[in-house]
Amino acid sequence: MSHRHFCDYEGHYWDCEGAAVRLFAPEASICMCLNHGVPMEEGDHSECSVELLSCPKHRADHMRAMGYDPEYTVEPRDQDAEGSPMFKDEAGIRIVGFCLWCNKNFYSMDESEAHTANEMADCPVFQELKDQHFMPPVLEMMLEDVRLRDDEAER
Repeated sequence: MSHRHFCDYEGHYWDCEGAAVRLFAPEASICMCLNHGVPMEEGDHSECSVELLSCPKHRADHMRAMGYDPEYTVEPRDQDAEGSPMFKDEAGIRIVGFCLWCNKNFYSMDESEAHTANEMADCPVFQELKDQHFMPPVLEMMLEDVRLRDDEAER
């Protein structure tokens, strides 16, 4: 069963058979549903979000337009078979993201969308701070951590 991607370089839909080469990747990888976090070939995802991905015909042009040789790749850094540790929770379970306000992990895009729906009604930290014009607390901590590392590097 094939699924569709949208070629973000030329602006058209294209059919994929389950794995595709992403920009800078050395080889094709399995296409995952952005909403459910499972391979696109598992179940019906015709109503789910469509991944923006240059089609095979336009991938090289897209790379050149960004100033890269079409053959340029970046080897993944020490990834296990499950993917990047950047997208796992503290227990090592795969997540699709997290809330910068309350640090809640999202295990599917549906969960993320529910959390951010209705002006983030399900986020208690955002609801508490929304009228005070604060930066998201998790983002503040991340930026502070970067500042501390920059200060240490300057010494």
